[in-house]
Amino acid sequence: MKTIAGRRRSIGLAGAALWLIAISLVFVIWSLVAIATPIAKVALIGTIVLAAAFVVADVAVIRAARSLPVSTAPRSEGEQHMGRQFALVFGAEMVAFAVVNSIIGATGNYELMPSLNLIVVGIHFIPLARIFRVPRYFTTGILFCAISIVTLLVIPKQFPVGDALAWYVVPSLGCGLVASVAAAAGLREAWRDIVIIRGAA
Repeated sequence: MKTIAGRRRSIGLAGAALWLIAISLVFVIWSLVAIATPIAKVALIGTIVLAAAFVVADVAVIRAARSLPVSTAPRSEGEQHMGRQFALVFGAEMVAFAVVNSIIGATGNYELMPSLNLIVVGIHFIPLARIFRVPRYFTTGILFCAISIVTLLVIPKQFPVGDALAWYVVPSLGCGLVASVAAAAGLREAWRDIVIIRGAA
């Protein structure tokens, strides 16, 4: 089904992009601080500067979207159904986090925590691609899972990256990059839709 550009969708895309950049910022900053090499410290400064610029751009897009004409039509049944589906996915994600982290805590395998939690996040993106009609979320979810699984299968458990172990920082850095690209794509789509709506007005 073709997705129609609209005020609500543009705000949603820009809001989701802001959330994604926040996630990627947490992942990347934590990893670079843990690595603690001179290169990592320089990368950390660059990451913070780029993230700040992205947030400024995102806020500008949200403000532009909010300035579009407001529809007086009530939310459609499809939009309400979308909200219910998202709530179910989010709830399932929280339950999965609780189960996974309880098992990790009980077994003491804390080095698995980053990859397994990122797999949970990746899985939650897959149904969101259909719910929100954003196909890149499917790719985002697959990449989150793939990066985490490959880390566990290919990289030795005690392999160091600077002052940290690879199992802690590689999946976080990789998924942080993926989230950043997805955020940039979402912001670009939101701005494109705003231009389309203004042009049609």
